[in-house]
Formats: sequence, structure tokens, C-alpha cells
Amino acid sequence: MRCASTKPSGRLADRFGARWLMGLGMTLVALSLLLFARLDANATFWSILPGLLVGGLGMAVTMAPTTATAMASVPVDKAGVGSAVINSARQIGGSTGIAVMGALFATELTVGPTDPRYPGQFVAGYHLALHVAAAVALAGAIVAVLTVRRLLHAEAHEMAEPVATTTRAD
Repeated sequence: MRCASTKPSGRLADRFGARWLMGLGMTLVALSLLLFARLDANATFWSILPGLLVGGLGMAVTMAPTTATAMASVPVDKAGVGSAVINSARQIGGSTGIAVMGALFATELTVGPTDPRYPGQFVAGYHLALHVAAAVALAGAIVAVLTVRRLLHAEAHEMAEPVATTTRAD
């Protein structure tokens, strides 16, 4: 059972399936991280803009199908709990990702901000963190494509099952 959506990502998910959108979106996020990893200490707004646009599109394509797929696997009477778990997982995942990227970044810094070697080490740490994050995002895209399946709510499964009917001969 599909429900037509008026949102572009919802219409695309109805047409192609959530797993393909999730895979595409996470691939775009990985690409945006690689675009950011090309930046150096002399980057301008115009050199940052492509990564921002690609990353924004990737997140837009990813989030709605991810939420819809996760909520479809939860019975309607447990939707509040399901939504809370999804939002908590996003918060914890984001915080953990930032912590890991910060730790990776810090491994490259051996001097203080006043040392002339600092900008080079800063950029090296930045690049390391972004390359690892891009690899994780690409792995997420692969996992989404290989494991996400279309689910119907439990109530929709019951309605989709044929009901046995009896006919009386008069």
C-alpha cells in the first residue's frame, strides 16, 4: 500500500523506493564531504558552495525516506515511541560522528595555533576527518541499498490479506 505524497522526496520514494533514495542521498553526502576535503586554508565562500549544495541535496533526499521507512516498520499505536527512537538515534549518531571526526582531526595537530606549521596540520586533520566521514557515508549508502526493504504497517498487512467470503446458494 503506497500513499501518494505531495513532497518531491515522497513522490520519488513512491516511484523508486526508499532504499534507492537513501543510497543516492548518502552517496551525495559522501561526495559533498569529499568536495569539502579539497579545501585548504585559502578557501573562499565560492569554493565551499558546491559542497554545501551537494550535501544539502543529499540530506534532503535521504531524511524523508529514512523516516518514512523506519516509521512504516512500527505499529501505528507505537508511532510516538518509534519517532522518539528515530530522533534519539539521529542525535546520538550526529554527536558521535562529530566526536570521532574531532578525535581524528586532533591526531594531526602537534603544535599550537601560533606555530607556523599549525595551518598545514589543521588542514591535514580536517582532510583526514572528512575522508573517514565520506567513507562512513558511502558505507551507509551501500547498507541502505542492500538491506532496506519496503514495509507496510501491520494494519496495512491485515487489510491487504484477502478476507474469506462465503456464498449461500439460495
